[in-house]
Amino acid sequence: MDLNMLNKISNKVEKYNAQLLPVIKDRKFEDIIKIYNLGFEEFGENRLKQLKEHKNKLQDAKFHYIASLQSRKINEIMDNCISIHTLSRKKEAKIINKYYSNQKIFVQVNIDSDPKKNGIIPEEVDSFFNIFEELAYFPVGIMCIPSLESNPKNAFAYMQKINEKLKNNY
Repeated sequence: MDLNMLNKISNKVEKYNAQLLPVIKDRKFEDIIKIYNLGFEEFGENRLKQLKEHKNKLQDAKFHYIASLQSRKINEIMDNCISIHTLSRKKEAKIINKYYSNQKIFVQVNIDSDPKKNGIIPEEVDSFFNIFEELAYFPVGIMCIPSLESNPKNAFAYMQKINEKLKNNY
């Protein structure tokens, strides 16, 4: 792990008033501790079992869940995370509502309508967001992971359009 490179990236991200979220999936704990000792206290994890293990070892750290949600695990995820980045089904939104306690929730948009990816297709974003009128929380944002074949500038420009529309409507 190149810690100098990590510091450079982190400094660059700060210039944009953004946050670098290290993803620790399948990382050795000694690597995670190095990142933690650099001042990173929030991590992305996509496996609940590993997330709980890491949380026990790094009790001051905060965790973001970045994997596809499974309805039966939402309660445990909510108990262990400050954020969920992958909400993509109305059923999940309703279950989150039962356990919600100020976590940041992001709706995943399948910006390329890629059948191999999770997320709401762009044409369904408006109808999906209507569900939040009956729930006790509202997502803090939307997220996407463009396919490798797409032009990232076009994908993120499209996401910006969707985001602006959501801000105007809600």
